[in-house]
Amino acid sequence: MNEDATCTLQQLLNRIHTLQISSLSVKGQPNISYAPYVRDDDGHYYVFISQLASHTEDLLCNPFVAIMLMEDEQEARQIFARTRVIYHCHVEKIAPDEANYADKLDQFENMFGSVVSVLRGLSDFILFRLIPYQGRFVMGFGQAYELEGDQFQTLRPVIP
Repeated sequence: MNEDATCTLQQLLNRIHTLQISSLSVKGQPNISYAPYVRDDDGHYYVFISQLASHTEDLLCNPFVAIMLMEDEQEARQIFARTRVIYHCHVEKIAPDEANYADKLDQFENMFGSVVSVLRGLSDFILFRLIPYQGRFVMGFGQAYELEGDQFQTLRPVIP
């Protein structure tokens, strides 16, 4: 059972290129948005987002978010039980002078094309690293797993 779940999780992570970001404003109001992402070998997620987006201020003021990667509605066998993974993350702003800043933006450009070279030239875009500290994978009805261990590769069934 865990082999199938592990395989399904890896397929989801390889197939989905955007994540939903759930954040809290300084006034405690919830916000949700989405962003394309790249992921590093340590399992950290990177988003490159404009300061004009409401969730950017949230990320700058509150270093914790939840993110979700979810299968497309068109691919779901059951709309009530879409395959998804949710992580609670610590947020870090990556400054343009940091060592891996340019490498991450190159990774974005390789993944998403020339639009990234335009965004790189805009002064309002900020690169953030989202570092998961807790995770849950839902594969369907009665198929939920807590993600544990190194880079959350160990799946422990959630038992009601």
